[in-house]
Amino acid sequence: MHPLWVHFSFKGVYELRDHLPKLIALQTVDIKLQEMERLKHETPQRIALLEETIRKEEEKVRAERAELDQLIKERRKKEKELDEEIEKVKKTEARLFEIKTNKEYQAVLKEIDTNRKLNRQREEEILEILERFESLQRNLLRDEKELETRRTDWGRQIQVLKEQAITFDHEMAQERQRRDEKEREIPSALLGKYNLLLGKRHGVAVARVIGGVCQACYMNLRPQLFIELQKQETLVLCPNCSRILFFENGVEKSPIP
Repeated sequence: MHPLWVHFSFKGVYELRDHLPKLIALQTVDIKLQEMERLKHETPQRIALLEETIRKEEEKVRAERAELDQLIKERRKKEKELDEEIEKVKKTEARLFEIKTNKEYQAVLKEIDTNRKLNRQREEEILEILERFESLQRNLLRDEKELETRRTDWGRQIQVLKEQAITFDHEMAQERQRRDEKEREIPSALLGKYNLLLGKRHGVAVARVIGGVCQACYMNLRPQLFIELQKQETLVLCPNCSRILFFENGVEKSPIP
């Protein structure tokens, strides 16, 4: 017998055919438990990520509101300054009738012209503020609407995750009970080999073979070894990863690699 083929001393060869499906069933339960463990570990992180996403989106909307408020204050300030300067120009224009010298008259005209130019600049600045205000207001209305929709969706996701977290322990306890039951159906020597491989091979001790290829490590089996595997008369281990192999066409399909 090839050293990589392992044959446990069952009462008869037929027992291997009986116990291989039980090993596969046990591996299926273990894969499910591993996935549940992964989800249980990831659930708090996924909840925290969703909550952080909500916080950032809310902060973005608050920043837009604050910027909008600041533009309103800035516009009011400039409008007030403009009104004051327009009034100042009017008062300066009224002085023209009181001026007696041409030199002073020209100086006042120059002052009026300068102030009018400054006022036109202030008017342009106010228009720019209004344009920014209208654009930001549109964005804010859009973002507020999107936030409300997303907040509802994210809230629903968080609630589902929290409910799953509550049921994880109960469901995992049930799966562990199933595992104990399936373990009792397997001879101790075979079970010991399985559990040893389970720990060493990242939770996968049993692998299917399709077309002569191990689906766990993707190594091609030698033809003679593949023939022995199809006979199901001895327990065959993968020469590369040492996992217990089963022939795809020999058993019912399962989620095992």
